[in-house]
Amino acid sequence: MDIKIGRGAVSNLRDIVDEMRPYKVAVITDGNVARLHMEALGDLKAVHIILPPGERAKSIEAAIHIWKKMISEGFTRKSLVIGFGGGVITDLAGFVASTFMRGLPLILLPTTLIAQIDAAIGGKTGINFEGKNIIGTFYSPERILIDPGFLKTLPPEEWKNGYGELVKYAILSREIYETLWKKKGVDEEVIRLCVNYKIGVVKEDMREQGKRRVLNLGHTFAHALEKLSGYTIKHGIAVAQGLRFAGMLSHKLYGFDPAPLNSLLDAFEISFSISFKPREILSAMKNDKKFWYGKMVFVLPVEIGRVIIEEVQENLILETLEDMLCSQV
Repeated sequence: MDIKIGRGAVSNLRDIVDEMRPYKVAVITDGNVARLHMEALGDLKAVHIILPPGERAKSIEAAIHIWKKMISEGFTRKSLVIGFGGGVITDLAGFVASTFMRGLPLILLPTTLIAQIDAAIGGKTGINFEGKNIIGTFYSPERILIDPGFLKTLPPEEWKNGYGELVKYAILSREIYETLWKKKGVDEEVIRLCVNYKIGVVKEDMREQGKRRVLNLGHTFAHALEKLSGYTIKHGIAVAQGLRFAGMLSHKLYGFDPAPLNSLLDAFEISFSISFKPREILSAMKNDKKFWYGKMVFVLPVEIGRVIIEEVQENLILETLEDMLCSQV
């Protein structure tokens, strides 16, 4: 997996594709990216497959639509898939590339903060099916081109979506935490730190059997919120609430001080009132794919830069959910 980070990185795409010499090229994107950024691909000859924006496009129906389009266009094993967009598109494009004719070469061009620091990195692909990312594969792209220039068109809500995952990395890595407070924003250095952290974890554990599970900090709670909302709550914003929950749970278990975590979330103005009942959230958590061996297992911060993976009793989870929801009133 070859990753290039920097303004203008996408300008290398045509040369990379020419070097790969694919029979055909499919560019999978959404309507927003097509409207704002398609000219960045220059005169690249490709079949453009444009999907509606949003999490609902990450579905088996969308995958079937793409497979059918590629078959009708005569794609073969010597063809190339390019995922051009945010995390929904990079996950979906990766899933399509990994499954069509047992695997096609894949290039990812992430255009959102959440995709550039997290979703496009690490080789996870997936679609939502009766839950978040229930169907998917592990599949490494040939190239990832991360161009921070795409971020200038992000709306405020999409910045917040990225900030949720960014704060997650800050809790996992003291270096990222300190850099964020120093810069009070996102630049190429911050993106590179997050990418390098994730690559380091993935190299040790590609298929999430051990250390890679730390990257799920805040995610079991987040996936429950997403599912309950019908995926109207964005992933990174849900992760931010999942981080608050993990902080509260760890405070009860290990005396973790959640103040630095909450201060960072507050600095990025990521908060909203949760309208679901504690038992609804608990039930949705049990359907998460990280519900290992029928046990509720969470990634919990012990201090900034150190987390543990721990089974937690259901009564404590419910108690913490009740406390968290009461505190927002």
